[in-house]
Amino acid sequence: MDACARFCVAVWLLSALVAPRPVDMARAEDAEAAPTPDAAPLDGDETQADPAPARDPFAADEKPSLPARLDPPADSLPAAPATPPQGSPDDVPVETQPPLVPAAPPVPRPPTAPDGTTSVMIAPPDDAPRAPPVDLRATPAPSAVPARLSVDGEPSAMARSMATPAGTAPALLSDLLDPLAGQASAPAYARPLTLLEALQRTGDPSRRLWVVQAYWKTAIAFATVKSCSVAGQRIDMVAPGGDPHDRAVLDVAVAAARADLAEAIAILGTTQQELVDLARLPPTEPPPWPVDRPLATPYQTHFDSIFAQRIATGRVRAIARTLPARHESVEARAIATRAATEVFAMAEADHAKGRRPIEAVVAAHASLVSQEREFLRAARAYNTDIAEYAMAVADLTVPDDVFVAMLIGASGAPRPVVPASFPLNAAGTPRPGILP
Repeated sequence: MDACARFCVAVWLLSALVAPRPVDMARAEDAEAAPTPDAAPLDGDETQADPAPARDPFAADEKPSLPARLDPPADSLPAAPATPPQGSPDDVPVETQPPLVPAAPPVPRPPTAPDGTTSVMIAPPDDAPRAPPVDLRATPAPSAVPARLSVDGEPSAMARSMATPAGTAPALLSDLLDPLAGQASAPAYARPLTLLEALQRTGDPSRRLWVVQAYWKTAIAFATVKSCSVAGQRIDMVAPGGDPHDRAVLDVAVAAARADLAEAIAILGTTQQELVDLARLPPTEPPPWPVDRPLATPYQTHFDSIFAQRIATGRVRAIARTLPARHESVEARAIATRAATEVFAMAEADHAKGRRPIEAVVAAHASLVSQEREFLRAARAYNTDIAEYAMAVADLTVPDDVFVAMLIGASGAPRPVVPASFPLNAAGTPRPGILP
């Protein structure tokens, strides 16, 4: 309340205290009207007795009347909500109670895949065409990568220009996975290990994907070591010429090749130990050497037939769609590696004739090494995706040999010649725990 309002209230209170009360004024009027016995008026006298004196409101025998409480007007207050009558539930009329609706049955949640995704299976109509069943035990026929078609249905110009000769990738991969020649590298190949043996030693079908991934990782590490070793020998054989600048440039390239080889050997040791731990190999044996070759040919997924009545996760669908592109990348990298080999040979020949500088030879060699590394990375990614897809297709009851056949074929890829320094048993597998 502001100062003006307070002043108005104070004035009003003071006026209420000083003014005579209505009751006292009424009593005074009654006293004037009533005749008194002591002084009766005479006949003909028009004078009247003096009125009684007004009472002092502040007299001792009288208490001043206080004003009523200053309450706001009733119409200015908000209306209070009506409070429902308190009573038992039986007092509520029947027509006001909501009808009882039976609870709906719980909706079953779709199953969740191991990778955390959830897919919904939609039943196809009865008249939908069904894919013919596929016999997984039969060896699938190889199929080519589908060509990219233009608008008019003919292969596009890029597809025609990217036509690759068959068998380029498998031949290059086999060349890189062959053991290095020489007695110095023989200990690295002292413990051959097949993919089937690695799975059987694990004894746990749920660990198949980890074992296969470690197996291919180690195989690619062996191929990388050979690629770096051959690259160091190749650049070291380039004739520097009489210019000291050429010799200095070659020294840089040779030192870099040695560093790449040392790093590749370190990575190989790490991957070998990972494979030993997953396959549960004895620690007294030499580090394993994977003898099964990764796949470099087209892979038949049969996605439409296998998952016609099964739920496929998003990851499985992505692998089925991208495997042809993965294989195309492997094949194209193989062609690029072969072309880089020819470029390096021509650059080296021109440098020997004085037609090209040494920098052209070093650049051609670096391009060749880069294409080989990319080819090995593409081969590893292709085979790890195949392993993940096969793990989603086959359940844990599938035998290990059938699972291996799903990855690299019924007979497996061609294996390299096992060094004679490691003894084998009658079945062709190494004797466990025997050192060369």
